Amino acid sequence: MFIGLSGYSHESSAALVDNDGALIDYCREESLTRIKGDKSFPKKSLKKIIIDNSLNIEEIKKIAFYERPLSAFLHPLKVAASEMPKSLSLLSHQFRNFKNSSIACYLDLSKNFSGLEKKLIYLDHHLSHTLTALPYSSEQKNICSIVVDGFGDRSTASISYLENCFTINELWSAKYPNSLGLFYSAITDFLGFAINEGEYKVMGLAAFGNKDSKYKDILAKLIKWDSKKNNLITNLEFFNYHLSPTESYDKKLIKLLGNPRNPFKSLKTSDANFQNYADIARAAQDITVEILCNIFKHAHKLTSCKKFFFSGGVASNSASLNTIANLPFVNEIIVPPSPGDAGAAIGAAYYAFLKSSPNSRKIPRPNLFPSKFDFKKQLMISKKIISNDFDLISTEKESILEKCSELIKQGEIIGTIINNAETGPRALGNRSLICNGRDKSAVHKLNTVIKNRSPFRPTAPVMTFKTASKYYDLNPALMESYKSMSATCECLENSISIEFPVTHIDGTARLQIVEEKSFMYKLLQNLENYDIDILANSSLNISGDPTCYDLIDGLMV
Repeated sequence: MFIGLSGYSHESSAALVDNDGALIDYCREESLTRIKGDKSFPKKSLKKIIIDNSLNIEEIKKIAFYERPLSAFLHPLKVAASEMPKSLSLLSHQFRNFKNSSIACYLDLSKNFSGLEKKLIYLDHHLSHTLTALPYSSEQKNICSIVVDGFGDRSTASISYLENCFTINELWSAKYPNSLGLFYSAITDFLGFAINEGEYKVMGLAAFGNKDSKYKDILAKLIKWDSKKNNLITNLEFFNYHLSPTESYDKKLIKLLGNPRNPFKSLKTSDANFQNYADIARAAQDITVEILCNIFKHAHKLTSCKKFFFSGGVASNSASLNTIANLPFVNEIIVPPSPGDAGAAIGAAYYAFLKSSPNSRKIPRPNLFPSKFDFKKQLMISKKIISNDFDLISTEKESILEKCSELIKQGEIIGTIINNAETGPRALGNRSLICNGRDKSAVHKLNTVIKNRSPFRPTAPVMTFKTASKYYDLNPALMESYKSMSATCECLENSISIEFPVTHIDGTARLQIVEEKSFMYKLLQNLENYDIDILANSSLNISGDPTCYDLIDGLMV
């Protein structure tokens, strides 16, 4: 058995790969601590995986950590030291928190899981992301991997060529502090949303922006792709993410863009400054897409590849993928369902497996729901809650689909806790809130009343491939991404889908095409009897909280 870990910097998680290379368990720390974006050592996740799979120390051959701690610690310090005294706060913060950095991984393992620290190995951060994408591809050789994030070990973006699982060569990288991910996060911060959490709100807000606003030219001067040197260049005078532990942007950015949005006030489309903020978001989104396209173009020149892995935190930017996929040389883009740091634990686990399995030719494809879930145990624990606070509609499996269909037809919203939890941050039906995707009242209630989400954020539509082909302009290069709700697509010309409440204001939708035999597929089949072919899907939680992980979480929401 092989374990992968991520933590200390962003989201923490643990993954388990068996001796055949199959991903058999995965858990994010936030699912158990109920702390959104928990970045602490994944103690609870690792403990759960060990207990649920009845593992002992001897059975675990290797445990891999998703970055090289010393490199990740020293590189920001090196940059900060060259900017003294402006960077004094960052330097002092880093040294004060030395014991809370990933350098502590060995000690935390020793303290909490004695013996496992002797099996600990490390790997490059961007290699973790690459290996996270690898098993979701039907082909696992002669492929280009592109990783773009905030910062990883020493670089912020990279291009690698995979001859096979064992021969992965990095051909290009963007060096910290030049970072597309940190640029986008700084704009996220300026717009009043939480860094590492609110970037998807910026994507939603961008759809309301004017593509020809003055902000496009303004922001284009802050970060750009140098086509002569084939590199990313950031005007660091306007940013502080490399100088301060708390401030992502400088006062100069305020002089350039105006007052930042108050993060403690909700943003409404009727607000006086809404359009300004939407225009800034649109400019940042458009610049991000342009730079990503240039990175892909450079990757194609270096490798001649037409199939790409795309991972790292910036790969979560689902609104960028359709434009990238339309580049003439792109045949397919594989984005893992959890492309950020939480998912990198999966790549680390595969690294541990590959280090011990030199004869492996191909890693088996994981399903989208690898997190083990003991439903009988959960049901037993929660019986008292159910009997005291809920009216049971049915306990018969055969009637569940029909009951759900009837309720959805009546405009009700259904919460689902089914089998194992999803791999990534997007609920795909096992931990979801769902309703009729054509019912404007139900979708509004789901999005703004129950979830308390911002009104400018869209709700994702769910449908079969047959239905999706009827309403949306599906890109063949992104078919795998549609399964995990990782990419947006446009409505077909003159299609009635432009009027669906699950279609965003810009005529796009971040849809989910359900896999056959899944619960959502069976439910959609049953809903055909009620003339319902599309569901609206959102994660089972209140906005800002972690997605519900088990039955008790769901009952307590």
